[in-house]
This record gives sequence, structure tokens and C-alpha cells, in this order.
Amino acid sequence: MTPLTPIGVALLALAAAAPTPAPASTGTPSAVPGITVPAGTLRAGQQVLVALRGWPAGTVQIEVCGNAGRRGALDCAASHASDGHVPPSGAATLPVVLAAPPVACPCVLTARTPTGSARATVALPLTGVTARPAPAPAGTPELVVVSLRAADGSGIAGWFGLPGDLTVDLTLRNTGPVDVVDPPFSLLFGRPERVHGVVDAPALGTIAAGQTRQYRIRVPMDIATVGRHELQGRIEPPDRPLAFTVEAARCPWGLLALAAAPIVLALARTLRRPAPGHYGPLCTSRAQSSGESGCSSRSSSVT
Repeated sequence: MTPLTPIGVALLALAAAAPTPAPASTGTPSAVPGITVPAGTLRAGQQVLVALRGWPAGTVQIEVCGNAGRRGALDCAASHASDGHVPPSGAATLPVVLAAPPVACPCVLTARTPTGSARATVALPLTGVTARPAPAPAGTPELVVVSLRAADGSGIAGWFGLPGDLTVDLTLRNTGPVDVVDPPFSLLFGRPERVHGVVDAPALGTIAAGQTRQYRIRVPMDIATVGRHELQGRIEPPDRPLAFTVEAARCPWGLLALAAAPIVLALARTLRRPAPGHYGPLCTSRAQSSGESGCSSRSSSVT
């Protein structure tokens, strides 16, 4: 196999930066996860089969929430959640025990990945729930983005288009009168207008009223991550979802320098080589009886 020259490596990196058409579907999971429960009225404590479609492969957590899940984890039977595994096909049928939620219905069944990057909710007609209704909210939580910064954390490796992480620092402030408890948080990463790659989002936890919290998000970048990209985030506290976008650019300057190095060296060799030219006849000094050197001109007289 012929090894790649520096120019070849640079051309490959630049080709990776060029827009490419999206691959055809090959049975991979849909971008929108879905969840389905059996039809009819169900009862607290009953075990049912729940169908999942369009999920990323891996673990999924399923739990019952009262109050339509408006307050997040406060309304859900988190201690009785069911865990299941979704294969690469993105489809699974999982047994779930419908635990009674800590607050009264309307009830929903919520499924999400451990990081919350994928989530789906379906209405759950549940009977046998004896919990009290959720207390009326004292106000509406209001999250605002205080600061948002992105930096290529791959260091020198990024100069050559090698895999690394994009580091995003996010600062949130809850300006509302009530706490925000573990709101759903999702992240997508990709080229502008084609932002489809799901990124694991960190759990936000509880953001108390008036509190400011900082989060560091690491976005994996592979060898094809060259050029401009966007990270899009969406946080969904009750009633007031929050969205943000941050741009980042990655340029393989090191590869371009490697590609240019042979050209610069060849040019330098050309400049150092003496140019062909005429330097005159070779003169040798010879002793003449008249004292003239061999390079002096001599005239002959004609008588």
C-alpha cells in the first residue's frame, strides 16, 4: 500500500470539510423517539408491555409521573422506574410496572436515556392513584442563559484534524420565584442547517430560585469534524422552554502547513542553486619577455 504524502493527507482533510449528502436510511433509529402503551384504562401496580420506536441503542429509563410531569422529577415515581435495553434497531418491547406517582393524575409515562439526550412522553389513563394533587405553583420558573462559550479542547491534535473534544461552558440563572428541578435537556451537533447528531447532555439537577449554575459540556469531534459546526441546546422547564445555539470552527492548519512544506523546500533549493552564466575566458599568468601577462592584449605592427 502506497503511503499518503502530506499533500494527500491535507486533501483528504479538506475533502472531509466539504458538505456531503446525508447517507441513505439503513434501518437506523428515527430522530424522534416514540413510546406506546396498551389501549384502555390501566391500574396502578399493573405490569404492561411498552413499545419503543426510534431510540438510540442503549439503556432507557421509564417512569410514571403525575401532574402531567409539569414539575419534572418532583411529579414522578423515580424510585420505582423501570430500566430496559434498546438494540441497534431502535425498537424494543419492555415490561413496565406502573408504579403510583407521588402526586395525582393526569398521569403520563416518560421514557428517557440516562443522560436525557433522548426523551418521549405519552398520556397514561391510570386509575388507583390516591396521592394528593400537586401544590399550585407559587410562580413560573424562568431560566436564562448568562454566558455561553465554545473552545476546541483538542489542542495540537486539532491542528491536524485528529479526534478531540469541543468544550462548551454554559452558565444558567433561574430568575423566577420557584426552583427548577432536573428539567429535560437535549443537545444536537452538526454542520449548519444539518444539525442532527445527538450529544449526551449532562443532568442539570436543581437550580434554585435566584441561583446561578455553571456547566461544562464536552462534545466529541471525530476526524471528519472540520469547518463550521453548531451545537444546539434545548432546556424544557415547565411552561417556558429555553433554546440556545453556539458556533465553532475547526481548521486543520497543521495539515496545510505539511502540504506546503515540500513546495517551500523545493523553492528554497531553486533559489540557492547558481544560475548558468558567462564569466569570461580563463586567464593564466605567463611570464613574458616583455613583462606582459597572458591576459593582456598585444598589438602587432606591420611594416
